[in-house]
Amino acid sequence: MPATVVALTADFKSDKVCFGSATTLVSLSTPRDSIRLLLWDINGDGKFGDEKGDTVSVIFSSAGEHNVGLKVVTYAGESKAIYQLVSVVGMTVDFSVENGCSTQPTTFTERLTVLGDNVIDYMWNFGDGSLQSHDRNALHTYTGSGQYLVKLTATTSAGCKDSLLRSLVIGPPPLANLVFKGDTLLRSGDSIIVSIQGEIDSALWSTGQKSREIVIKSEGLYWVNAYAGGCFIQKSFRVRIRQGGTVPVVSTLFTPNGDGINDRWEILNLEGVGPCEVSIFSRSGEKIFSNPDYRNDWDGSYHGFILANDTYYYFVRCFDNIQYQGTLNILK
Repeated sequence: MPATVVALTADFKSDKVCFGSATTLVSLSTPRDSIRLLLWDINGDGKFGDEKGDTVSVIFSSAGEHNVGLKVVTYAGESKAIYQLVSVVGMTVDFSVENGCSTQPTTFTERLTVLGDNVIDYMWNFGDGSLQSHDRNALHTYTGSGQYLVKLTATTSAGCKDSLLRSLVIGPPPLANLVFKGDTLLRSGDSIIVSIQGEIDSALWSTGQKSREIVIKSEGLYWVNAYAGGCFIQKSFRVRIRQGGTVPVVSTLFTPNGDGINDRWEILNLEGVGPCEVSIFSRSGEKIFSNPDYRNDWDGSYHGFILANDTYYYFVRCFDNIQYQGTLNILK
């Protein structure tokens, strides 16, 4: 039988390591019994004199892709060479922050530099005892102002890790309040003046105005953002229009027995006709209840006791300044 001749091949494998660790290069060249020399070009300069042997260990001076060559020489003087890219994982963690104000979302954006691998996990620690986030870019709301240590840790598929700890100052929202000149429940044709007051730098209303004070003549939901020191706070309010001449609709029967149903005497359309001044009298003419700004909260009591089942008399005067009167009945 004629002898089988195996062609010479040059090949090697390498493991993926993190920067600073040793990379192992292992020759896979064949046939092994014919190989006399294994010469390595570690720095990719075309000269095979950096290392010798079947297996070598190298610590590269930088992360990224390195062009490494292996030259195989047989006893018969035949030689072959191969170059391959060897990856060394390098990573630098960084992140940016947008908005540093309490009660408002703070955006954290990763700014990683990764060589030779891909990131498989991000872990954010916001420094306030809250749950960690594994989102690539995180959104977090701090409930209080102060200084916090924020840490981002990134992990690659090769198990390489790097982290960055950064101090973050979260400022307080501005101290601001709405002041109303007039009632937010307007009669048709009326207006209300609303101002934002406090130690603020500027204001922006939902109407697009930027003054400290605005005039409102129509109903709707309004808001204002008050800014100070790069932070803002939002205040909102609603304006309603009530129709002039609306007659109060009064409940003529209620059952204050504590069952949670019909336990209070109500002006059914109080929101549209109020504020209302209320007085209630017994059959004998004794005033048993009165309130200059009634809120549908009378439970039928007098001096701490629920009144007896009987007919009583009410007098109601609301925004139109017309007095309405009638009877109401308590039935327990």
